[in-house]
Amino acid sequence: MANYNAPGIAPVDDIETRINQLFDGLFLRLHQRRLTLIAAYHDLRDDKAARPLTRINKFEQLVGLKAETERRLQLNELRELQERVLADIEQELEELNTPQPETHIVFRAQSEPLEELIAGLGEVLELEIAPIVPKYDNMRQVVAVGEYGRAPGELLDPHTITVDPNTNNIFVTEGELFGSHVRISIFSEKGYYLDSFTHQDMECPYGIAIHGEYVYITDTEVDAVFCFKKRNDYSLITKVGIKGTQIGEFSFPYSLSVSSTGDVYVADYGNNRIQILNSSLVYMRNLTEQEIRKPRDIKLTADEVYVLCEDNPCVHVFSHTGGRLRSLISMGSQMEITVPYLFCLDSAGNILISDRFSKAIKIFSKEGNHIQTIQVEVQEDRTWPNRNKFSSPFALALTNELNLVVLSNFSQFSLRIFSCMNL
Repeated sequence: MANYNAPGIAPVDDIETRINQLFDGLFLRLHQRRLTLIAAYHDLRDDKAARPLTRINKFEQLVGLKAETERRLQLNELRELQERVLADIEQELEELNTPQPETHIVFRAQSEPLEELIAGLGEVLELEIAPIVPKYDNMRQVVAVGEYGRAPGELLDPHTITVDPNTNNIFVTEGELFGSHVRISIFSEKGYYLDSFTHQDMECPYGIAIHGEYVYITDTEVDAVFCFKKRNDYSLITKVGIKGTQIGEFSFPYSLSVSSTGDVYVADYGNNRIQILNSSLVYMRNLTEQEIRKPRDIKLTADEVYVLCEDNPCVHVFSHTGGRLRSLISMGSQMEITVPYLFCLDSAGNILISDRFSKAIKIFSKEGNHIQTIQVEVQEDRTWPNRNKFSSPFALALTNELNLVVLSNFSQFSLRIFSCMNL
């Protein structure tokens, strides 16, 4: 199958995506700040280094900013983006009607053209507050969805999941053998079925990652990587790859992950390498360290690349430019991990791994020390489906609201969401 690039399509990493990413990050940080405000208030009030902004001043700042945003709307300057900003400002103004503790806000000065778009919106100060980390020992199940079947909201042969960082919606890849059931199902964080999409060229979608308005998916049957755009009803933007060993070719591409700059890292399982593509899926370079043997899952931080390998089973950590930094959590090490499958990272760098053999989720520190084991219930009632139990965790993901999403793929297909709030 030849590589395909849709004609006339602008590169994925265009200015619209960059602006959206900038605003999404800002709004997320503001939201996380609200979650921790009550707990951190007593510590912050003695912080003399930060200058408090009164509610009156904040109200005046927001009213002025609202007027400026409305002016930009009249000039039709980046209308869609300004409408999003205006909606958030109006929500902030409404919240000011309810008494709340003061927080510390500073405003970004205008400098580069891109920063002018967010001048005055404000940025929460980093005040040496510890990152918000889920509390796994207090987990409670809040959602159980995805009964067996082909109907909307049901699951049939699901593979992996990802959480859209902008909406917290959960995307599940489904791919039955021989392409008879191929789709990506979308659920809200509350477990409601929202939508699904597919494409005639897909036969077994597996890995999935979201960056801005773009959804990247690997397919292990056609040995390709797909890029879809959410705003265009998940229309196909780009598809690259055929089976092979050359650059831009794949052999059973499993998971993939996208960096903050939009580069796409693909676990090229059969070729024992990580292929790195740009946001338009154009080949850039490989990670081919000797420790990478049958890579199954991959996760990225700002500085490091985490790779879970099936052969030489271990989590290996590399720099983005290549070179192994360390190896963690070998299989069978003190009986901590038996058959690792997929994993995710939390905000503190802890590593959560699904262990197929022990039917548990194992949690390790970023140094590789075992912290906790979450043992799920073994399927005893053979009636199918049974919404109260699931036999084994498979794919894992964390939402921005500190919820752990667990996909079961074995004797029963199901999606479970656990609250891990620490407030």
